[in-house]
Amino acid sequence: MYLHRLELRAIGPYPELVSIDFAALAASGVFLLEGPTGSGKSTIIDAVVFALYGGLAGEGSTHDRLHSQHADPGVEPYVELVFETGAGVFRVRRTPQYDRPKQRGAGTVRQQASAQLFRLASPADAVGEPVSSRIPEIGLEVTRVVGLDRAQFLQTVVLPQGEFARFLRAPGEDRRKLLQSLFGTQVYDRTADELAARRREVQAEVESADARVRDALNRFAQAAGEPEATEASVAGTLDALRVRAEDTAARRAEALAAADRARLHEHDVAARLEARSRRAALLERRRALDDGAARVETARDRLALADRAARVTTPADGLDAARVRADEHHRRALDLRTRLGVPIDVDVAARHADLTACAASVRHLVAVEATLDERRRAHADAAARAALLVERVAELDRVLGARPAGRAALVEEARTAAAAAGDGEAARAEVERLRRVRADLDARDAATDAVRRAERTVADRRIRAEELLRAEQALRARRIAGLAGELGAALVPGDPCPVCGATEHPDVAVPQDDHPDAAAVDAAADATRAADGALAEAAAVLAVERADLERLRAAVGDADADVLAEQVAVAVARVEAARAAAVRVAEVEQRRLAHDDETRALEREHTTVQAEHAVLVGTSAAEGERLDHDAATVSEARLRAASLAGSPWVAADGSATPDDRSLAQTVRQLDDLATRAVEVTAAESQAATAAQTVVERTAEVARALAEQGFDTVDAARAALLPPDRTTALQAEVVAADRERAVVDAGLAEPAVVAAADDLDGGPDAALDLEAARAAHVAAAERADDAVRSAVSASDRAEAAAGCAVEVDRAVRARDDTSARSRAIVRLADVANGATAVNPSGITLGTYVLMRRFEDVVAAANDRLRGMLGGRFTLEMSDEREVGSRARRTGLALAVHDHTTDTRRAPGSLSGGETFTVSLCLALGLADVVQAEAGGVSLGTLFVDEGFGTLDPETLDDVIGQLARLTAGGRQVGIVSHVEELKQRIPERIAVRRTAEGGSRVTTTV
Repeated sequence: MYLHRLELRAIGPYPELVSIDFAALAASGVFLLEGPTGSGKSTIIDAVVFALYGGLAGEGSTHDRLHSQHADPGVEPYVELVFETGAGVFRVRRTPQYDRPKQRGAGTVRQQASAQLFRLASPADAVGEPVSSRIPEIGLEVTRVVGLDRAQFLQTVVLPQGEFARFLRAPGEDRRKLLQSLFGTQVYDRTADELAARRREVQAEVESADARVRDALNRFAQAAGEPEATEASVAGTLDALRVRAEDTAARRAEALAAADRARLHEHDVAARLEARSRRAALLERRRALDDGAARVETARDRLALADRAARVTTPADGLDAARVRADEHHRRALDLRTRLGVPIDVDVAARHADLTACAASVRHLVAVEATLDERRRAHADAAARAALLVERVAELDRVLGARPAGRAALVEEARTAAAAAGDGEAARAEVERLRRVRADLDARDAATDAVRRAERTVADRRIRAEELLRAEQALRARRIAGLAGELGAALVPGDPCPVCGATEHPDVAVPQDDHPDAAAVDAAADATRAADGALAEAAAVLAVERADLERLRAAVGDADADVLAEQVAVAVARVEAARAAAVRVAEVEQRRLAHDDETRALEREHTTVQAEHAVLVGTSAAEGERLDHDAATVSEARLRAASLAGSPWVAADGSATPDDRSLAQTVRQLDDLATRAVEVTAAESQAATAAQTVVERTAEVARALAEQGFDTVDAARAALLPPDRTTALQAEVVAADRERAVVDAGLAEPAVVAAADDLDGGPDAALDLEAARAAHVAAAERADDAVRSAVSASDRAEAAAGCAVEVDRAVRARDDTSARSRAIVRLADVANGATAVNPSGITLGTYVLMRRFEDVVAAANDRLRGMLGGRFTLEMSDEREVGSRARRTGLALAVHDHTTDTRRAPGSLSGGETFTVSLCLALGLADVVQAEAGGVSLGTLFVDEGFGTLDPETLDDVIGQLARLTAGGRQVGIVSHVEELKQRIPERIAVRRTAEGGSRVTTTV
């Protein structure tokens, strides 16, 4: 951490503003803060510590020494410090608690402490970014960015009077805390804590693994039926269960085979008896079929005759239907020719082709004929339109010639109005100025009223505060007067009196009924403080209101409201006149724009009319020629179509003569004639097709008669059967055939054939079904018993095998967990200083600090060898320091006196020796901390007093060591009144008392 700038006012002996530029002072590394004893040197260090931490440097120092007794009581005391750390540049400003005069009346009021912290872009940044204005938050943030709390700061950066040798004399445990924060070795303590937590976890895992082994053994014992099973007996028990399962499985196989043989014997006996019965039934059904065979054959023959007759009658029925259709189509064709007037000798197909070709050749001219009249009218209209366009062009030429004079008049009118509107901006500015003055007048009157109200509020709150103060003072006086009764009420017989020490209390004072307790006094004090705060708030409001009123009075001056109103009216009239002129300018401009738009529209119309006239003149002649040509073509086509429409069957239909019909009417007549020809052609085609069908059906009937053996169609129709009779005969034949097939198949079955051989070979008495069934039941019962025994033994063996696997798995997991936990437990015990494995009892964090502390002691000894004649060196010790009850930390210190070759406690050194050794230790600590990448950056060091105890030779050595320290870019400030130092250090801050009783500061760079 580096200090850049310190400002203070009304602090300690400094009533005026003091500004110290540490950056300029420390340019050469070492600067001196000197002055007579009691002049205020330590106050500057107190100001630095107060700015950072809100406290003072010296042990037991109070904040009462901060507010200067030499400054005006109304001046606010404050300290402002600009400093830089690895986190950035900051400015902190603090004001201590102090008593200031009341704004109304006599007496003082307590002003509470305040603080502000800003982050700066650079040390010269005068504004910065606000970080916080709350005292607790600022304390935490400063500790974070500096990396030290106040106690650590006093032992490493600022070494004030009475605090210089604390680190040297500190117990090992306190030294460990300081070193840990400086070197950032908390990670090693967290590592040890994490190892301890891991140790607890693995121990829990080992216990859990043992529990899992016990559970697995219990399950194995239950599955195997061995209550006393152990890890060693698991394998033997499992082998015995497997042997038993194999024996019962063999007995089960034998019993099942015997039961199967008995079942097959029973089934064979029952099947043989069933085959004998089935054969007898089938023989009886075959005899019945043989008796009805003749009747079935007769029915079969009758059905065959009817089937042949149906093959003849079906085409005969089709022939009759074809003859009826052929007659009908022939009559329809003759009727259509008669109805349409088509003579019998006319070739309709040829006439249809001529009509279609003629209609196709003239059909496109129907549309041309329909447009002839409209085109003639359009031609006449175009000629009339051309004449009108000639007249419009002449009129437009006259109008366009008069447009320039009108536009010149509009431009002149707009120029005149613009000149009148030019005064508008100045008039509006004057109106705004006068209105602001008027607003200030109104605000001045409102501020006057606000000041009166604020004065009344301050008076009321002052009266209230004085009343509450008198009430508090009265309560305190009453409580002090009745303290004897309060102490008497607290006495217990036999206990010593807190005043005289006697254990007998013959005349105990009794508290009065209205004696106020401490809570009442505190409540009154709180009410008084609240009233003082409210009074201060009202006074602040009054000060703001008065300042506002003075500002408004200065702004308004001697302005008069009536004169101001007249000026406003004149300025408003100027604004209105300018606004009207501006409106007139806009109107004239709009008229000019409209005039220009109208002129351009007339010019465009003139061009369009001329172009349209030229187009009309050019197209009218061409359209007249096309119109004459199309009329001649339509007339010729109408004559040609009318000549073809006069066909022989049309002359009698009463249609119009060719001269009276249009081309469209003639084409429609041609289309109608073609449609009639199509109808006649289709009817005659259908009649020819029907006649051909009759011929084909006649030949088909003749072939059928010959194939089926009938002479005539009538003979075939006589052989047909009614549908119900056919169905009955078919059912009889099908039933007989189905029954014959079933009987033949049944008699051919192997079991029925075997039954015939069985009857030939022996009597029925040889097949005893009941005996076979009884033997089957007995064998099945024996098989069930064997199966149950085998399943039970197999299930027990399988369950025991599964549980044995779980036991083996649990045992291996327990062994793995135990092996893994041993390393973790040992490492945790070593890191946490367990004496069983770590006889020194030093933890991992302390061990790391010891290595760092070795570097600190080595750096201190490097400087100490050149001081005090090389008499002393510092040594580390892991023993408890003298007078300390703390546990061993390995960070104890001893002083080796080379003169007597003895080890001494640091407290046995003299004043000068203590200062020198402590300074070397502090400088060594600063060197090592600065060199550590993760440590706190200590860029500034203050040494407050102690140099007066050194002889000149030792003083030379100390100054030399300080010069070595500044070679790394650090700042060292020496606080001393030793005269010899003034000759050695040119950069200094000189503090001198003044005649008024305060002190002043002079900086020499």
